[in-house]
Parts: sequence; structure tokens; C-alpha cells
Amino acid sequence: MTGRKGGASRRCVAFFAAAVLLLAAAPGTNWTKAPVDPALASGGYALLRVGHGAAGAVAALAVAAGATDVAALDTIDIVTARVSEDAVRALRSDARVAFIAADTIVTAVGKDDHYEKAGGKPSPGVTVIGAERAWSRSTGRGVTVALMDTGVARHPDLEGSVVTQIDFVGDGATQLDPSGHGTFVAGLIAAHGERFKGVAPDAKLVSLRVLDQKGQGTMHSVLAAFDWLLHNRVAYHIRVLNLSFGAKQTTSYHRTLLAGVVESAHFAGIAVVAAAGNAGPGSHSVSMPGADPFVITIGSLDDQGTVETKDDRESTFSGRGPTRDGFAKPDVLAPGEHIVSLRVPGVALDREDKEGSNVSAYARLTGTSASSAMAAGAAALVLQAHTDYSPTQVKGALVAGGRDVNGTRTPAVDAAASLGARPARVNAGVAPSAALMKVLVASGQISGSVNWDGITWEGITWESVTWEGVTWESVSWESVTWESVTWEARS
Repeated sequence: MTGRKGGASRRCVAFFAAAVLLLAAAPGTNWTKAPVDPALASGGYALLRVGHGAAGAVAALAVAAGATDVAALDTIDIVTARVSEDAVRALRSDARVAFIAADTIVTAVGKDDHYEKAGGKPSPGVTVIGAERAWSRSTGRGVTVALMDTGVARHPDLEGSVVTQIDFVGDGATQLDPSGHGTFVAGLIAAHGERFKGVAPDAKLVSLRVLDQKGQGTMHSVLAAFDWLLHNRVAYHIRVLNLSFGAKQTTSYHRTLLAGVVESAHFAGIAVVAAAGNAGPGSHSVSMPGADPFVITIGSLDDQGTVETKDDRESTFSGRGPTRDGFAKPDVLAPGEHIVSLRVPGVALDREDKEGSNVSAYARLTGTSASSAMAAGAAALVLQAHTDYSPTQVKGALVAGGRDVNGTRTPAVDAAASLGARPARVNAGVAPSAALMKVLVASGQISGSVNWDGITWEGITWESVTWEGVTWESVSWESVTWESVTWEARS
């Protein structure tokens, strides 16, 4: 099943987009001109928070003022549109408009822009993390892994693996993965060919396309994908989410919108696996959302191209903690240098074969995106063996089953050992993001006076959670802009 972003997913956009709108005044009581995000440029895409029931009327006003691509999202009182300066002037003067925010461009930087050329030893990554030893007990069967990336192309080694594909980019791409990066990641998780297998060859995949062929997208596309995930996780048996992108951590996770979003997935029962980023080796170089304390953050391991583990080292480029909040990260390491996975001929990454004439089905890339994908596969193996594990227990199992690596305190993933390991005590005493807590209070899911550790997370109705109660006091504007978002393939 392949989806395109239509009316339903446009509503999904607004579900989370509301989190970035200032609620300085109650909608419908705007006695002065509505505030406008300074980042909004003429011709840009705007998100308008409007008074209850006023979306249709404000949308009509926007059209009359010259705005284009206008959509009235009346269920949650949002209007989206491409706006000119004249349109902004007209809209901000309307009493029904509370705030006009820019839909920030998400740009991939610091990435590999082509597959690696031949030379050097390719990593035997799947063997290095003990996946083959685990297959006698677990292959990921019954577990679905969602990945937010550039899409997943058809490939013989993924036949039958991808159960649905949803496109949140809406750029009219004719290919399922015009970049090739998402397919590469998907192969490391669940490929099941005769020549090449991913870590969890029997796992299923859900592709949530949020980046285009250049690794660029919009913030509302990423947030809409999270909204879809929360609403559809049960129907598709999604237990793991792989995030091979990241942004520089600029403030505490308590003030970061992305932290609240990934934690909503975590507490909804999805093990979130995130790349540590490629800004190492200095401290404070772990990217968001990997810097969030609840997620399973994966750094890169240099296995020197050998199965022997004594020569393994943490990759120099791999992001390292502590985070801005003082948390030790990453949680575990997985191979991330010269990794072999699935190739899509003729796409953006395939610089050597623009015409698709090279029939090779495999290619190599380096970066923590590959590390994250292998750890996501390992999480699927753990969840097949322990169907009742929570995301915290999955994290604890990967940490407890990890093996020592010279020169670092961070263990390397050992999938086979993690299946039988008693989960380590992780995430203990860590408070959820203040942004998430405000959202839960605003949505009536919890009391404003409840202590966070007294919450029964399983009792949260995540499908009904809205982000309309988040204010500028709980969301840092600089962390929302995401100028440095990348899919974490190393340049």
C-alpha cells in the first residue's frame, strides 16, 4: 500500500504543527494584529492558528487576499497556505487569527551525497553485531519497524517486507525513493535475499517518506509522520521506529519540540532508535532526537572490516555526550563505516550510474544512519523474543547484552546476547520532556498537579492527544527551526 499526502494527512500536518503556534491570546479574541513568525517570507508556507470554527472563513479570506495552496483544517482550527506580503497583512489584521507561523525548511547537510566507491574492506556488520547467532531464536517475525527517511524503493531483497508507504513530502516524485538512502537503511533492518540479509530479515517495514531526493523536507512533513505513526501503530503492529536523521542540540530536551514528539512515540509503546550524529569526537556532539534521554541512541563502531572484535573502536566522527542536559550518550554502538546494503540504481546517491545501467544490487555508505538501522533491527529481534517488553526494557536489553569496546565505556550491540540478557536499569529517574507534559495536561490526559512518575502511560489515549497547549515558554524557537537536520550519513 502506498499513500500520498491528501486531505487526511494534511489534517495530520496540523495535529503537530499546532505545537509551534504561539497561544498568547485565546483564538477569536485578537484585538490587535496577530504576531507573525519573523522567519516567514513572502511566498512561503504559513501555518495559521485561528479561532474555533473559523478555519473555513479564514481560508476564504486567505484566498481573497491572494494566498495559494490554501487548506482549512477545521477539526483543529488551523489554516495552511502559501502567502504573499499582502496576504499576511490581511490575515494578521483579522480578529480570528491568533498567530502566523512559518513552516521551516528542513535541509539535509553533512551527508554522503553518493555511494562509496570500491576500495577498502567492507564491514561484515550483521555478523559483527551477532545477528546471525540470534536467528535460531528470533528473526523479527511479527514486529513492524517504521522508518522516517527518503522512502523505500522496490528491491528483490525486500519483497513482501514493506506493508505500507506514506509520502509526506508531496513533491510529485515518480520514484518511491528518489534518493536511495531510505532503501539502504531498510535493507540493513529487514533485507532477506540469498546474498544479503538485514539484522531482522522477517520483520515488516512501514516507510514514512519525509525527505526528498536531496535530503530536504519541511518540519510539518516530519511532524505529520509522527502523527500518522501514533494513529496507526496498533493497526500495523509497529513496535520500533528508526530515525536516521538529526539536528544539533541547541537547548534542553525540555524545551525542544522534537523531544516531546519522540517521547510521545516512546510512551505509546514504540522503541525509538535514533542516530547519534556525525559531529564527533567532541563532547556535546550528539544530535537531536538522539540527545533525548528516553530514546535508544546509536553511535558508530569501526569494525576495521573484520569479524574479530578486539580491533573494534568507536568511530572518530560518531557523536558523543554528555548532552546539554548531562546525559551520557550514545547508549550503544553498531557498525557504521563502509557498510554494505541495498542499492537503488540511477537515484541521487548513485552518482556513478545515473542511467541505471549498472546492475549491482548493493552499495556502501558510512555514517550513524547505518548504525541506527542495525540497532533498530536488533530491537526487532528482542521484541519477537519478548513480546511484552516496553521500549525501556528493549533499551535495557540492548545495553545489558552489549559487549565491551576498547577506548570507550559505550557497549557495542550484541543481538544474540541481548535476547537472553536481563534488561539493564535504564531511564530511571528521568523526567519526560516539559513540552510533552504540557501537551498531556492540555489534552486532559493527566492532571496538571500529577507527579510525572505517577503517570500510567499505558492509560494515555494517544490518538486524542493534541499539541495545541504548547506555548513559547515550553518550546524553544531556535530548536524548532532545524536548519541543520540531516539524515546522518557522514560526509
